[in-house]
Amino acid sequence: MDKKKFKCKMVDIPVITGFLLASMERDIVDFLAYSPLFANPFMDNVRIKQVECYAKVRAVDVLKHQKVVKVQIDDRLVKMRIGMNQIEGYLKLGAVKLDIKFSDFGIKAIRTAIAKGDLESAIAEGHRLITNLKRNKLVLLETGLKPEAIDSMEALINEIDVLNENHNSKKDERSRAVVVNYTKLNELWVVDTNIMDAGRALYRGVDNVKYKEYTLSHLLKRVHSESNSTTPTLQTKPKATDNNQPA
Repeated sequence: MDKKKFKCKMVDIPVITGFLLASMERDIVDFLAYSPLFANPFMDNVRIKQVECYAKVRAVDVLKHQKVVKVQIDDRLVKMRIGMNQIEGYLKLGAVKLDIKFSDFGIKAIRTAIAKGDLESAIAEGHRLITNLKRNKLVLLETGLKPEAIDSMEALINEIDVLNENHNSKKDERSRAVVVNYTKLNELWVVDTNIMDAGRALYRGVDNVKYKEYTLSHLLKRVHSESNSTTPTLQTKPKATDNNQPA
């Protein structure tokens, strides 16, 4: 597995590439005079790598899906706690007729697991609770517990179980995406670095505005500044006025 070689966020790299290509296209005469390595198909190949990296970075957006699922899980857990409060009351009312002790129904274990963030244990204990409730259903109905209360609790636990599996699968998917991303992003980072090195060599002490356009710290400021207002698109043909002014 490739290790991360770049010094910024993954999502920043293809955007930085877009800025560099825009500046380089404007300064192509200087770059070609500096080194034949920058002649075609250099820029075309960089754009291909940039497109690949945009696709890989977007794959990591599964994190956003994870967050949505996490909110849904938390919502169900709140409802589960409320439902258990009611069931607990009926268990205490019918304690003398239950086939196991109240403490063995698993409500305390569920609460402890939820408090610890151990969702798998909470789900397992939840299924055990449902089994115990169904076995003692007649006794509990005599105390006033509604049949739908057990059904609702079972449905809630099943929902949490499915959501948890979804959350875990997205976590694995994100981990795999990150592994793949590093390979492509490292390759693009090497190219970006070569362009930045050449640009600074060309314009150091000659043109400070152009020099900054090939400096990482300046590029990162542009990335973060523009990302707050709009998402930079793939670089194709830069507007003539966009790169003639310092950011």
